[in-house]
Amino acid sequence: MTDSGIAVPAANVLNVLGGTSITTSGSGNTILISFTGSSGPTWTVVTSAMNPITLSPNTGYITKGAGVVNFVLPAAAAIGDEYRIIGYGNLWTIAQNAGQSIRLGSVVSTGGVGGSISASMVTDCVDIICVTANLEFYIPESQGNPILI
Repeated sequence: MTDSGIAVPAANVLNVLGGTSITTSGSGNTILISFTGSSGPTWTVVTSAMNPITLSPNTGYITKGAGVVNFVLPAAAAIGDEYRIIGYGNLWTIAQNAGQSIRLGSVVSTGGVGGSISASMVTDCVDIICVTANLEFYIPESQGNPILI
């Protein structure tokens, strides 16, 4: 009742269509409209005992434990894939694969396997988004002072 628009049935038929991340179903006099997309990342707690951890798209990681948690960028990443790291109790580092780089502001990591980003404090956090399939990653948000190499 609060949405806008006008729909007029044609031959007593009114179509209800889904879209990106929206599905529809009907039974009797009821139409169900469902959102099937992600409302945010899936979160998981990780420790150094799980090293190395290849980042999964649209996943957030909370680092806990005693040792440095070692992450690796995925070799295959689609534009828009997002990865979040929340430092909560220990340091972390993210290694790159061949040809990959990470940008934080105007600073870009060394290209390829020699480049990385690391937490300088146990509370450092980053949000990383793939901006060029498989190769370039951008950090639009960070907290603390992560270090690019």
